[in-house]
Amino acid sequence: MSPLVTIVAIFAAFASATDEEMWGPSDSAKAFGAIEAALKKVTSLPMSPVESAKAHKIADDVQKTITLVESSTNMTKAQKNQKIADVMKKLQGLAMDLKNAKLEQSTDATKVEHLKQLKAELAEKKKELQKDEAMIKLYTLQKELAEKKLKLEKLLEKKNQDKTSKGAVAEDAKAESALVSKLMKMTDTLAKNSDKKSELPAPLKAALTEVKAFEKKESDELTNVEKSNKQMMATLDAQIKMSVPTKGKDDALAKGQQMMRRLKKEEHRKFMKVQVQKKAQLAELKTVEQSIEQHDAKKLTAVLQKMQHEAKAAAAKSGDFLH
Repeated sequence: MSPLVTIVAIFAAFASATDEEMWGPSDSAKAFGAIEAALKKVTSLPMSPVESAKAHKIADDVQKTITLVESSTNMTKAQKNQKIADVMKKLQGLAMDLKNAKLEQSTDATKVEHLKQLKAELAEKKKELQKDEAMIKLYTLQKELAEKKLKLEKLLEKKNQDKTSKGAVAEDAKAESALVSKLMKMTDTLAKNSDKKSELPAPLKAALTEVKAFEKKESDELTNVEKSNKQMMATLDAQIKMSVPTKGKDDALAKGQQMMRRLKKEEHRKFMKVQVQKKAQLAELKTVEQSIEQHDAKKLTAVLQKMQHEAKAAAAKSGDFLH
């Protein structure tokens, strides 16, 4: 598919929206991605000095539109889509000019030669400065769009990771502490029923059911955290592949790729911290469950004391848990 056909297809994607629809982070991510793709197509085409000046102006228009769409609170989704569509149309026109630009034909050989000479002299004096300024602005836009899109995608992903938040960690610690305190009061009852063949008293049966329910909740939370992390890593890997620097034009893209790699490492570190904590918690709950089932009061007391200490420490440090 040619660059022009691709830009036309991206432009068409913003053609429909109603006044009632609300503009959200996913819309911004989509819009920034579309403009980023169009910029990539435009910057792959050769430019003359005159075309570079036009590209410079269009780059300014694109930047102003991005700022307006991000900051405006009184524009509808349809109006914001139209703003994005307008700058996409300008990029489309620029791409068409770059693709179809040809030297004017003339039957007068002298005029053609004179025109070539004038253009060569003009190119020597102006083309490097104008082209460099336009290309720098366009590549800077590409880098900024990549960063904005990643921040939005990260924000959307974080909405599905509530269980890794500070508040959720504190709630977990509080719930676990309450369960441990309740079980500590039943260790004497379990010690009096040490015969493994005897039936557990009703309060201990109820407590065992509660332990299993808490264990399942923590297991489900671990599964969700692992799933969210897998999705986040896939998104970052895709963005890293899209940011492979082009030979001779790699400064902005290389920096963007480095940023995404750092973000990936940071997210993986946070995930590993949560995963280790959850797995240790599940192992302790399994020990509690087995101790009650085996009528082992000594073993139960030991693991409950350990859990009680850890729960208090987690509650005290919950404000800095992920840092």
